[in-house]
Amino acid sequence: MKTILIVDDAPMIRELLKSVLEAEGFAVIEAGDGEEALRMFKDRTIDLSIIDIFLPKKGGLQVMGELIKSDSSHKFIAISGGEAFNPEAIVELAKVFDVVDTFTKPIDTRKLVDSVKKALAD
Repeated sequence: MKTILIVDDAPMIRELLKSVLEAEGFAVIEAGDGEEALRMFKDRTIDLSIIDIFLPKKGGLQVMGELIKSDSSHKFIAISGGEAFNPEAIVELAKVFDVVDTFTKPIDTRKLVDSVKKALAD
């Protein structure tokens, strides 16, 4: 079973994505901030991370940068939305980390599931 880490400071977003992905047969773990996300990688194997760009403590781009240093093959999906900035422009910044896909909130969960399946089929 593939494990997905959802990193978002909004509990409702984490709950929604977790329920959708678990219904598709994935194991899902959650983190509410960037530091918690980095700690998650010390204890377990994570196959893909869905990371919000704006996070407390350590931002999503910083988390991706640190994870790439330790595992250059790790797969990411970047998400953003609800900030005062243009969310489409913000998720474009994540493409420097060769993300699998980007989504703005509200997230189309069908498209997200398709993206996750495609990324983990490789």
